[in-house]
Amino acid sequence: MKFSALIYKVLYIFLIAGCNDDKNSIIGYIEDEYIYMSSEIPAEIKNLDVSKGDVISAGEILFRVDNYTLNKKKERLEKNKQYEEAILENMQKGIRQSEIDIISIDINRISSELSKAESTLERKRKLRNKNFVSKEDIESEELNLIKKRNELQKIKADLNNRMLPSRNDELLAQKIKINTIDVDIDDSKYEISKAIIRSPVDGVIHDILKKEGEFASTGNPVLIITPNGYKKVKFYINRSQLYKVKHGEPIIITINDLDEEYEATINFISNKPEYTPPMLYDNKNDTLVYLIEAKFNNNQLRLPAGIPVEVQL
Repeated sequence: MKFSALIYKVLYIFLIAGCNDDKNSIIGYIEDEYIYMSSEIPAEIKNLDVSKGDVISAGEILFRVDNYTLNKKKERLEKNKQYEEAILENMQKGIRQSEIDIISIDINRISSELSKAESTLERKRKLRNKNFVSKEDIESEELNLIKKRNELQKIKADLNNRMLPSRNDELLAQKIKINTIDVDIDDSKYEISKAIIRSPVDGVIHDILKKEGEFASTGNPVLIITPNGYKKVKFYINRSQLYKVKHGEPIIITINDLDEEYEATINFISNKPEYTPPMLYDNKNDTLVYLIEAKFNNNQLRLPAGIPVEVQL
């Protein structure tokens, strides 16, 4: 590819140097545009669905990379969501009946102990009147009675509180947590979809750079596509002609083999001159040439790359 381009380059420079009769006619050649396809996910290439030279359509699968880790991540997120949704459901319902029954047993037990403590205190107060019980003993029983009453009041209040659903701010916080997991799941699904690489255009597989089992990293192409219709013309001009061309200027391309003319537009003018090879240089020839590129106005042209064309400036 590079060698043939060099041959064209030497030929075009020679024609530029030798054609003094028509300074506005220059020889150029057609070159393909390329699309380099890589994976956005750094992973092993599991399948190559195309081969070099295959004709492909937009949306067709080109290759796939390993998505095992991504699938496992998605499964973990979905299980976590189920867990948080169960918590939210409990928060909205309040305490379950089985828990109410357990707390009711404790209430009955403490109520019985409270009744017993009240009876014991009453009995000891009567004995105190007859000086059979000390004052300290009476105070100890009174303290025990107060503790039992407080314990019963606390457990009843706790039961009433737990029978209510959670507060609005707690429910909102739990819903936000679930929504965040939903976003993570959507992101995970998007990443999984990127494990399948599809063609963005109709075209031909120009080359395959990696094999199945090799690692595909971001920015390193796996294959190259030549899209249909995306052709450009490359030609070289000397310094004196450089002032005659402008970016966006229309030009006429003639293909002698087909006896056809095509319209193109200049879209690149090199700002770096290249030296004329010594074999072509003489005292009549400019030492420097500049690369010019132009795109065909008709993107549907099917012209083979490499064929020579005549450029009319």
